[in-house]
Amino acid sequence: MNKRQIYRMRAPASGREALAAAEPGTIYLDRETGEGMEPVAMVLPLAPSASALPRTPDNLRACRRCDQLIGLDVSDCPYCGLRQEALDGG
Repeated sequence: MNKRQIYRMRAPASGREALAAAEPGTIYLDRETGEGMEPVAMVLPLAPSASALPRTPDNLRACRRCDQLIGLDVSDCPYCGLRQEALDGG
């Protein structure tokens, strides 16, 4: 059972991103720039979860253009850049 939540962290000035299991009150730094990183989103699956993987098949969809698997919480395909359609809430 994975009890730690993984976050997408972003350095505000450079826009560089990383995934990390963040703890409240801890300062995270970008390895290359030394810039402080801030949590901007929780990564699926949400903790606690049986999986420690950042993505599980239940949390993926195929891009409409390139058919690569991307996360449900991703707005733009990281492979081809296509803006994805909004998911219906049901």
